[in-house]
Amino acid sequence: MTDTPPPSSSEKTPEEISEQVASGYFGVSPDKASRNRLIRDLILGAIASAVLIPLLFYWSFGEIGGLGWGTTIFFVVYCLLAAIGLYFRPRPEYHTPVRLRGDWTDKLGAFWLVSCVFGPFLGWIITSVFSISVDSWRWLYALRLILAAGFPLITALPMIRYLRGKMIRVALPILVIVTLLAIWSTVNVGRDLLQGPILRQIPSTGQMELYLQYTAHSLGIVR
Repeated sequence: MTDTPPPSSSEKTPEEISEQVASGYFGVSPDKASRNRLIRDLILGAIASAVLIPLLFYWSFGEIGGLGWGTTIFFVVYCLLAAIGLYFRPRPEYHTPVRLRGDWTDKLGAFWLVSCVFGPFLGWIITSVFSISVDSWRWLYALRLILAAGFPLITALPMIRYLRGKMIRVALPILVIVTLLAIWSTVNVGRDLLQGPILRQIPSTGQMELYLQYTAHSLGIVR
């Protein structure tokens, strides 16, 4: 059995990529004061997002709704994850001791955070743009469940092998919480898929309709 060959000089290590992102994207200087200042700003940004975004949605639309809460959670989690990443970046004792393989599972795991962010968003768009009817609701809901719950869960699995050493105290809660947030966005969709529509009477007209009770969506009048 041969050892995995070391990365070539043209390939950047995770530490080099982290350094590039911190300096190029966040504008962090090598000094500790610059990093601490940005961490403080990100935490304040998370607090401001948690307060201001729901207020803006309510002021603009009269309600916060699923999109408002989803947007709020996105910005809060983004600010907190960035702050946590910057805080632990210069602390190698909290970095995983497991060597990066660079195989297809690592490439799959690289899409974990993207799946957790854009999976629920794309799923929400699909069930908002396309007409939900008796004929279409099952495949639309199933597609949303795959995007918002299936992809985040599948892409999270390759990350488990890197949960070793001290970093497990930080990385495991982040992995679990962020993945569950994505899955949580489809709980009612999954419940409607399992139980199906119910027959209910419309209070205003007395007519009967097929109704998805957990997502509060009518499938039309029963004639």
